[in-house]
Amino acid sequence: MAALAHLGVGLAAKQVAPTVPAGILVAGAYAIDIVWGGFFLAGIEKFPAPGIDSTAPWSHGLFMSVVWSALAAGIAALVTRNRRTALVIGLLVFSHWVIDFIAKPMTFSMPYDKGVPLLFRGSPTIGLGLWRYQLGEYIGEYGTLAFGAVMYILTLIKLKKAKAQPAMN
Repeated sequence: MAALAHLGVGLAAKQVAPTVPAGILVAGAYAIDIVWGGFFLAGIEKFPAPGIDSTAPWSHGLFMSVVWSALAAGIAALVTRNRRTALVIGLLVFSHWVIDFIAKPMTFSMPYDKGVPLLFRGSPTIGLGLWRYQLGEYIGEYGTLAFGAVMYILTLIKLKKAKAQPAMN
């Protein structure tokens, strides 16, 4: 499901966006799944199952992931008036697609998964399939989460030290 990997990427982003709250960074990494949840509730997208060619083209397809990323970056730019923050948010949203491309098809935990669609329903699906195997899924999920958590903690330590140092004149 790549949920822990998305969390790890969101936490690691604190290194490049130290002024952005961690919750916002993590939400950016999960934004495409949040969109999917709305589409699922509306009956537009589905879980992988026999006979379903493309389960999430409107949320997880490559084309729409670019659209969601640009939209998120645009909203962040309007709200924060900070190009760097907007870029980080846009890249975090797109990182979701990149992780899913690496992970899918995730047949170890979702046997009918076919990968991420390029465009819309009926378009080809792609993916490297690291999560096809239990070991791959565990390494990918827990490794990315551990990396992100370590990066986050190191960033917090660095920020705390910088705050504690007296201003130099």
